[in-house]
Amino acid sequence: MRTFLMLILLLAASGILAQADGLHFPQPQFVNPIYDYFSRNYLSTSAMGRGHTGVALTGGVDSALLNPASYQPEQASLHLEALIKPPVNTDTYGPEDRFTSPVPFGIAGIGGNLGRGFSGALIYSLPKTLVMDDFSVEMNMGDYLLMRYPTFNLHQITASAGWHLERLHLGLNLHNQFYYLSDVIFLRTFERIRQAEYILRPQLGLLYTAPSYTAGLSITPEQSANWDLKYAVYDTKLPLSISVGASYQLSGTVFTADLEYENCSALDNAFQDRYTIKAGVEKNIRRFTYRLGYLSHPEVWHGDYQLPENTTANADTSLWWDNVALGGSIKKNGQHFLSAGVTWHHRDGNINLAVLQDVAGREPMTQVNLSLSLYLSAFRRKGFLYFE
Repeated sequence: MRTFLMLILLLAASGILAQADGLHFPQPQFVNPIYDYFSRNYLSTSAMGRGHTGVALTGGVDSALLNPASYQPEQASLHLEALIKPPVNTDTYGPEDRFTSPVPFGIAGIGGNLGRGFSGALIYSLPKTLVMDDFSVEMNMGDYLLMRYPTFNLHQITASAGWHLERLHLGLNLHNQFYYLSDVIFLRTFERIRQAEYILRPQLGLLYTAPSYTAGLSITPEQSANWDLKYAVYDTKLPLSISVGASYQLSGTVFTADLEYENCSALDNAFQDRYTIKAGVEKNIRRFTYRLGYLSHPEVWHGDYQLPENTTANADTSLWWDNVALGGSIKKNGQHFLSAGVTWHHRDGNINLAVLQDVAGREPMTQVNLSLSLYLSAFRRKGFLYFE
């Protein structure tokens, strides 16, 4: 009996010690969905103004990213979008670190009708960007710092096609994704790891329109992914994502609501699945459209994590690594956003402005979007962009 009890205590102790090490990332650090509270860019200025809803609404080129069945062009158009995300201070690793998103760019796309009942678009976008400022190691007894700026940018080129019947609309996006990683953090090596990984992700869309209401569905299937970063190989997957939405029009005012599900637990048992709730309203008044919205973005995980380490024969064992923290901590990071936006409609296109602000205060994030949509036919006409 005594031996049996000792075995139970040893097993329990080993379990506690294993948990004390912290989470080992199932993906390269900033690719993990636990950093979405800052890395994610809310694309489409018009959608962001109404709480980033749009699965069940028709719109311009940018709307195809939310639901490939939503893009129903009146005529061929060009869409350009800029975004600004002010830096935020973070103590997820060091006490003076911060996250930045220095690329002030969101979307560049062109699209139009491909034939009777068919539409198509080609879109370049940046769904995720994050730079850690900075990861540093004291050298020569603190005489100077070796500084690195870990970077993650998700570049995406999307080929979108839609088939439009009277009320039923079907769509398909082929997202050509390039995951660019630079200065990936590995302990006990000063080697600068950079890599760009290509992954093809399809997205299916469905939209049903009626005179006073619409309903939409968007599905991005789970996709296998592999990163070989020399000191660590991540054989993982990108989670399934499903979005459903509905809209209702009453006296010229449109009410929208979306629910987005991400199967993040498929990456790691420690992760929770994410259910994102979105709601918004918009109203046309003369040549303007005004929007308000709300978005709830729950966390996937919080707790202590362990940084990956060079465990090969050439691992650096110099004393400079003795004062480098082996990991960090992610605090509770659920977010509640409020948004507002406006569109000015011109005969040659429209100009959109939107602001998104976290009001929960745990992981504050602000985003400002400005976009311009132009009809290609306007370039061939005299008085282009003439302001009356």
